[in-house]
Amino acid sequence: GDILARIPLDLFFTSMATRIDGPKAAGQEPITLNFVFTDAGETHVLNLENAVLHHWQRDADPNAAATVKLTRDMFLKLGTGQVGLKDLVFSDQLAVEGSRTALLSFFRLLDKPDPNFPIVTP
Repeated sequence: GDILARIPLDLFFTSMATRIDGPKAAGQEPITLNFVFTDAGETHVLNLENAVLHHWQRDADPNAAATVKLTRDMFLKLGTGQVGLKDLVFSDQLAVEGSRTALLSFFRLLDKPDPNFPIVTP
């Protein structure tokens, strides 16, 4: 947990881009999401288009499908599976402006990380 707390947020979004399930994301309408980290003072904009996820640290996109306001700690708990997505998205522990359905649809396009992946294969 301490190591994850020191990793820059943009690296988490970069790793998220590698977890997009291409076949599931193919043909999806483009989606833009804002993530506003209230404790870190950072805003990250994600755009999924043509099954490719791009992200930028910049001001929130006013045309985004959803804007999520949360703390870095809550984001880490979500990313590490300590908090379930449905429980989190429909709770009071974060604020979502816009479409919660679009947010859930986006997260459903992510492959779950395998903590036991083989570093070296025979």
